[in-house]
Amino acid sequence: MSHTMTEHGPNIRSQDVRYRGIGGDTPYRDDPNAPVHLESYGNGGYGPAGGMDDEYKKSIGQPSVHFLGLPDCCSNRRVLQDEGPGGRYYRDDFNDLSWGCSLGTGDENGIWMNRSDPAGTIMAMMVWVLMAYSMVTITLLAQTGGIPVYLSYSYSILCCMALACHAKTSITDPGSVPPSAVPTEAQRRADKLAMCSQCQTFKPPLSHHCRICNRCISKMDHHCPWMNNCVGAGNMKHFFLFLIYTWSCSVYSLTLLGFNYFFCAADDCVFNVVLIQLVRIMTLLSIGAFLFTSSMIMNVVYGLMTGIGTIDRLKKKATNTMSDALEEPVPLTSVFGIGPLYTWPFPTDPVFDDYDEIMGYSTPQRLLREQILKDPKSAAAGNMNGNGVPNMIPQQV
Repeated sequence: MSHTMTEHGPNIRSQDVRYRGIGGDTPYRDDPNAPVHLESYGNGGYGPAGGMDDEYKKSIGQPSVHFLGLPDCCSNRRVLQDEGPGGRYYRDDFNDLSWGCSLGTGDENGIWMNRSDPAGTIMAMMVWVLMAYSMVTITLLAQTGGIPVYLSYSYSILCCMALACHAKTSITDPGSVPPSAVPTEAQRRADKLAMCSQCQTFKPPLSHHCRICNRCISKMDHHCPWMNNCVGAGNMKHFFLFLIYTWSCSVYSLTLLGFNYFFCAADDCVFNVVLIQLVRIMTLLSIGAFLFTSSMIMNVVYGLMTGIGTIDRLKKKATNTMSDALEEPVPLTSVFGIGPLYTWPFPTDPVFDDYDEIMGYSTPQRLLREQILKDPKSAAAGNMNGNGVPNMIPQQV
């Protein structure tokens, strides 16, 4: 379940409750299955319809409210105190994602999973095998009395957190750009707008087309074979947490093994033949994991500090244009969201205050709902083409 929280902008994309904020408008609920127009269901929802009767026009003239409760643990308290009629925020549970249960990376797939890269699938499975191997080794080490049992428990917890973050990174949409993507209002005033030659859709700034996932990914950093997925704006938090937990596991294991080797002189610390070989292999794996995750953490931190992802940085270095970069540092709230700080260490979907700004695009449906909430009468009268379809798609540049 993901949540999006928005202030002053057309920003809706989630599978459940989202926040929108355009200055004192009321919450609404839309039907994402409407083929041509958007209709309301339940209390408080409204959207444009191809044929609008008098009752419907009256309903959009005096919209009612419908709040969906969201516990404090999932929302920012400041936003909770400033929502609803007269506030800057309101909740929206519009779901513009696929309702299907198929696996894949297409818009029609409801569960994001890259199935086109067998090598990536094998490498992602190896992560789980190696993590399980390390937990078994540390557990056996605790049974010999070389380390206290509670240290073995804590190491297993770190490994489980790393695996949870790995799974979340692998099956989370990294920020794929839908075919209906259009520039935001700020981007429309820019000089140039790009289109992807592969997807034939709008290409947001800092996005790249991944030939493995066969999608354009917003703020794509790189395609990680160990995740079997791209790393972009949508799953950067989970990827960063995986690196941190894996680095912690490697440091923890090297510390435990070193302590057992240098400081434990009791007879209980003597390894049997099998455990000696397991510890030797694990020592090599821990050193390799420490070096690799350290370099990746520095790479991610550098990208956040400069606002330049791995692919863009390599391109700029190749053309010697790093000094001309205009990107700004990425705030941590654009990675971990604006939720409470105690949600940051867990692989939960972040709550962004401006989804369109983070992803770099909007959609005609979101822009239309935004306009209707601001001025329902003019939107209902002037934003439909001859077929009753919202006329919100900007001209291509």
